[in-house]
Amino acid sequence: MMKASCLMSALALTIATGTMAQENRFSGGLELAFPMGDFGDASGIGFGVTLGYEIPVADKVGVMAQLGYINFSGKDVDVMGVTVEGNSMGSIPIQVGLKYYFTDNQEGFYAGLLTGVHMNMVKVPDIEVVNGTVTVGEKTETNTVFGVAPLIGMLVTENVDIALRYQLLFDSYEVVNPVTGASVKESVTNSYLGLRIAYMFGGR
Repeated sequence: MMKASCLMSALALTIATGTMAQENRFSGGLELAFPMGDFGDASGIGFGVTLGYEIPVADKVGVMAQLGYINFSGKDVDVMGVTVEGNSMGSIPIQVGLKYYFTDNQEGFYAGLLTGVHMNMVKVPDIEVVNGTVTVGEKTETNTVFGVAPLIGMLVTENVDIALRYQLLFDSYEVVNPVTGASVKESVTNSYLGLRIAYMFGGR
């Protein structure tokens, strides 16, 4: 009976020690974003920062959350022979997801999935006509779009995390028929490759 009790105590201590070894961890990272497709035609490379938080929830599995800011430079575009200057766009990604480590929690290679929203802000021309006087200024338009991003990554050391994600953003816009004046909502999927290099605080 004494031996069984000692064995159970040792087993409980082993489980508790293993659980304590898997710490919740904060991270701070630098972001590079490379727009693709039509999004890449209008926007240049994005630079930004993100904060992250990760919670181990099972063997080799972690829950993560990220919040950041990315600024995409604008590209000049040609519209019917006229060059239109592109405006930069600021984006605030807020996403949560799962990580699966192939060896051990918070160690080595992993794959994952993020989902959430991007809150986008872009400056556009603001034209006002008052008493025959035309005033041209700028205003900021905002919209929030849903996104999903599969990713792969690696903890190259205990504290340095490098991840590459394929970010999909599902947006919509209105197209006005020049003949009838009716507007139709069109759906569009924008995408970019996101590279995050982060420092994870604390240890496993």
